[in-house]
Formats: sequence, structure tokens, C-alpha cells
Amino acid sequence: MHDDITLEIATPNGIFTATFPKTTKVTEVIAAAVADRQLAQGDAFDLVHNGEALQPVERPLVSFGLSGTVTLELVATGSGV
Repeated sequence: MHDDITLEIATPNGIFTATFPKTTKVTEVIAAAVADRQLAQGDAFDLVHNGEALQPVERPLVSFGLSGTVTLELVATGSGV
């Protein structure tokens, strides 16, 4: 159980909640949220935790010190801004 992180992600199309292995890369979480909430595939997005973008997106969730249930925001950084 401690190897998973539950993310509650606020997106422009509502809340996306899912549980991921802690080794999941940020880029994979963004892709899952974009697909689930039917957001524009071509746009660039950042996952933001407490005002800080989770960068670089190739790092796993655990490397940002995330654990348990975490509330994040999915912020468009691409053409839609």
C-alpha cells in the first residue's frame, strides 16, 4: 500500500483522481489526466504541488517527496494559455 500515491488533480475539466505507483513518472501522470479529462492532447501541461511545478517531468513521483494522498493542479502551459 505504501508503494502507491493517490493523486487528486484539479484540471480545467474537473477533478481527476487516481492511484499510481510511487515510481510513476510525472509525464505519465499528466498523460493519464489529460486523456481521462479529455483535455487537448497537443497542449503542454505542468503538474503543480503547493505552487511548485513538478519538474523535470521525467522524475518519478517519489522523488518529489509525495506520499499518501496528494492534491495537485494540472496547469496548461501551452497554446491554450
